[in-house]
Amino acid sequence: MPNTITDSVRRAFADPDGFTTSPLYRELARTVVAEPGLLELASRGRPGQYPTFLLFGAVHQLLLAGAEHPLARFYPSVSGAAAVADCSGAGAALLDFCARHEAELTAIIGTRLVQTNHVQRALGLRLGLCEIAAEVGGPVHLVEVGTSAGLNLRFDRYGYRVGGRQYGDPASPVQLVADVHGGGALPDLDALPALASTTGVDLDPVDVRDPDHRRWLEALVWPENHDQRALLAAALELVAADPPTVLAGDAVDVLPELAGAIPAGEPRVVFHSATRMHVPADRRDAFDAAVAALGDDGPLWWLSVEDAPDPDPRPEPRRPGVALHLRAPDGRHRTLAVVEGHLRWLEPLPDPA
Repeated sequence: MPNTITDSVRRAFADPDGFTTSPLYRELARTVVAEPGLLELASRGRPGQYPTFLLFGAVHQLLLAGAEHPLARFYPSVSGAAAVADCSGAGAALLDFCARHEAELTAIIGTRLVQTNHVQRALGLRLGLCEIAAEVGGPVHLVEVGTSAGLNLRFDRYGYRVGGRQYGDPASPVQLVADVHGGGALPDLDALPALASTTGVDLDPVDVRDPDHRRWLEALVWPENHDQRALLAAALELVAADPPTVLAGDAVDVLPELAGAIPAGEPRVVFHSATRMHVPADRRDAFDAAVAALGDDGPLWWLSVEDAPDPDPRPEPRRPGVALHLRAPDGRHRTLAVVEGHLRWLEPLPDPA
């Protein structure tokens, strides 16, 4: 009988083109898919976790922490401008590295989670809140599920350059830049509702003041993505000065308790981005029910960036994207915009109402 875990892991590595901005990871994925030992190593993660990100993140973390090995020569994040551009020899180096560091890699893969480190997704939260501001009469309680280090929850301390216009704090060390496509109108990204409270929920919260925790988020950035790494570093420094409240635990258990702590009748907004995709398939109904429970005692706006729009509401889709989706308290569903998965561009859509 085939090893079904290894088979699913093999499929995850079988499409190296998914690493669009990392020639190194495309090369390493080809090596992993051909090596049963590496596939088995990548299989040691917790259910629902992406084995590609876990294995490559674990290797990257050890290299960033100073592990000496010829594999480091291929990582621009480690070797800088001296990194070897020709990745053809990286696969053999990976095999040797994993053999030498199997115990450490197993410990990381078996305990760490793939966690959000794309600060750019804060733009999706800000855009959604601006749409909600027109509907809500007072301060909102903001909850982010899968918050990681809480970087998105400090969205109001960043600057934004969207479609050539400046929003937010122009003096912030964190400046997010995004293109705007299509003919839909962008809301005023400075017209935000007041926040009554801000809370994150995460299975394994990242302590922004702990260097080892921070290094894990840095390790999940692909080696060639220097701009993303610099943006993450700036956001970590900013958030470390005033971390938001983050509750540890499974959203299925934590959210109903959190719902009871929010004063009845007061509006609340829940946000999650690239989180539900990591929830094991047999737990997703329970995840959705727990999120919905936040609306048991007050109006709930449910904002998410998870899946491609189905059907695509754009009359002439020119680029694949993900739906910035909003469910209002009255149950009305709406795609606010189609966005690049990391919010590097967005295409606002008109309100069908």
